[in-house]
Amino acid sequence: MDAPLLPPGVLPYLRETYDPLAILLYGSYADGTHGPGSDLDALVLTSDGPAHRDVSVVDGVQLDVFIYPSSHFGADFDPGELPQLAGAVVLLDRDGLGLALKKRAADWLARRPVKSLDELRVQTAWCRKMLRRTQRGDAEGLFRLHWLLTDSLEICCDLLGRPYQGPKKSLRWLAEARPEGYAFYTAALASPSPAALERWVSWLEAALEARET
Repeated sequence: MDAPLLPPGVLPYLRETYDPLAILLYGSYADGTHGPGSDLDALVLTSDGPAHRDVSVVDGVQLDVFIYPSSHFGADFDPGELPQLAGAVVLLDRDGLGLALKKRAADWLARRPVKSLDELRVQTAWCRKMLRRTQRGDAEGLFRLHWLLTDSLEICCDLLGRPYQGPKKSLRWLAEARPEGYAFYTAALASPSPAALERWVSWLEAALEARET
């Protein structure tokens, strides 16, 4: 993979600010899908210091960089917390820590825990319950409407046996792999009428039925 094209000030900024052991770039700048307004997502490993998040603006680009001491990624670290690192681009790696962390994330994805049918049934039933509660028409109903639309994308990925890797990648995959489901979901996002929400939740229920047969 070719090295990603980054704003020229980003790497110098990260080097000078954190003296990093490793820098792993992920998200849209790593896969070349970034555009105007895209955040630059990265993980920076340091030798010590507290974990925190850097949301500075560098060269007009909004950073979303997680800073962690290398000790955070010991034997008890769950790579499922950062599955996006499986596709990361290692920009700097003094001692091989970055490549090792990327491999751990890739291994986790390859062996990731798969939801049981009982768990999938509970998730799908939750979507139906939330759909009923959206019909209240009050503030709580509106909250549950947005909750349903947000969480149901990850539930959709579970139903289809796909790891959830954030909205951008998941939506791109859904559009390619299941265009009908993508059409129902985007229609519900654009205009969350009772009919549009019903079509989306019914499609999820049909996906569950397909898993059960």
